[in-house]
Amino acid sequence: MSKKAKESKEELTLITRDKKPKEKKNIFWDISYALSKGVVIALSALAVAISLGSAFLANNKYLGAWIGIFLFAIVLNNFKKLFLNLFYCFIVGLSFNLILLYWIYPTVQFGTQDQFLSYLSVFGLSALMALQFVLFGFFYFYIKSLTWVLPLAAASLWVSLEFLHQIIAFYLFSFPWFMLGYSQFENLVLIQISSVTGVYGVSFIIVFVCFALACLFGKYKKRQKLLFIVSALFLFGLNFAFGKREIHKQVDFENTYPKQIKVALMQPNTHGLILFGMGEEAYSILEKQALSLEGQGVEFIIWPETSLEGTFTSERNKSFIQNISKTYKVPQLFGGSEVKENELYVGAGLFNEDGLSDSYQKNKLVPFGEFLPFQKYLSGFYRDRGITSLTGNFREGGDLGKILNLPLANINYPFGVNICFESLFPAIWREQAKSGAQFFINISNDGWFLKTAAPLQHLRINVFRAIENRRPILRATTTGYNAWIDSLGKLRFRSGKLFEQETAIFDFQFQTRNKKTIYTKFGDIFALICAFLAFSFWGVAMAFYIQEVYGE
Repeated sequence: MSKKAKESKEELTLITRDKKPKEKKNIFWDISYALSKGVVIALSALAVAISLGSAFLANNKYLGAWIGIFLFAIVLNNFKKLFLNLFYCFIVGLSFNLILLYWIYPTVQFGTQDQFLSYLSVFGLSALMALQFVLFGFFYFYIKSLTWVLPLAAASLWVSLEFLHQIIAFYLFSFPWFMLGYSQFENLVLIQISSVTGVYGVSFIIVFVCFALACLFGKYKKRQKLLFIVSALFLFGLNFAFGKREIHKQVDFENTYPKQIKVALMQPNTHGLILFGMGEEAYSILEKQALSLEGQGVEFIIWPETSLEGTFTSERNKSFIQNISKTYKVPQLFGGSEVKENELYVGAGLFNEDGLSDSYQKNKLVPFGEFLPFQKYLSGFYRDRGITSLTGNFREGGDLGKILNLPLANINYPFGVNICFESLFPAIWREQAKSGAQFFINISNDGWFLKTAAPLQHLRINVFRAIENRRPILRATTTGYNAWIDSLGKLRFRSGKLFEQETAIFDFQFQTRNKKTIYTKFGDIFALICAFLAFSFWGVAMAFYIQEVYGE
């Protein structure tokens, strides 16, 4: 056969192949496959959410956070399509936040009696906070191409998004209730790094180690897997050694001529009385509770937020509180609202036998609870729909670093006060520590949370503020939990049950210190470094991606 004939035959064969009828697609099979894939993704997302949620809902479950992030990483590493990646991250974020913030439903229901608004609040906020997971999934989808630095890139990215959430909450409004590191509050050795990095360092370690281990189950080179496991073990071991050293050092320091103040933490359980218009009964309850201090040698009484109806600057309340100080010869810190220069604040007043000596005004208010966001621009919208703040429209204080002085036996003890929602903002605590605060007092009315996991979650957040600044914390709440947290973040005391009246009297021991921690002095420098790394990694990954898609 000639060469020309062979070429003609080959062309005819190709034409014949092209004309073969294509197999018909089975639409039913495609739909079933897509649905089954969606169900598998949703179930795996739910498993991650439940594991993560367990670390925030119960005691001694901090391993749940590690397991959750490990599973999260394994699934993320196997996505080849961005849409599925984002869908998965949204389901994880939504499910987890519904578990974490379930208590918002009964809280809003109790406050408004509006079931629709209650469901809208918990689902709306959970969906909004799920964006943190979605953003992580979006950036990680491109960053995961940088296989040699994957654990570092993932951990830096996670911390960057936590830091971004904190900035938005501080300067605008948001609800930074979730930081991954908060799940480890009982793991004392691990969380000591917070004195250098803030809570972000704890989040970083969890993500780094979990993503490094997850890569062992992926299609990576043996040398990469060895690098991942060695780097994870090195980071974990280094942090373990640092934590052990810090605990030993701080215990020795605290036991060297410690200062001692006999304090009374009051849990009056008057929230319900005031809420239901029975505020008059609160006076007799506080009187009886103060009476129990007689002969106990108490040097300082700490009352929580909203123990009495009205402001503590009203004539009746000022006189009532002052009389307790006169009777028992003891100063008191009293939380509530305050009128100052014709403005209404949420505040804390320091009282002695002569009356109100000084006060602190809350700097960060609860959105929709104590103020309406963007009221200047949305006043008509709020008015037309009957939307009001739950407890009143308050003004923010203007001094983040304000500290008060407790004079005892000719010695002044400077301390910082933080009220309720301010537990979530490390910047306020840092400014007070830099101003010379030797210890902190956190007062709150957690009665709005009812008997849910929220009061315990709120308490846990305070643990990190103590470690970050190496300053102990005394915490007084209207309905629980009251606590003494030492400078290592250890709970030296915690009140018993919620919604029960309780008086705790003990010798509060602490050591005065002039030295500031790295975190107190330099703030969120670690988070900023992580943000720089994450941005750099993403830039390099995007350059490779663009070259791959559009390059020759």
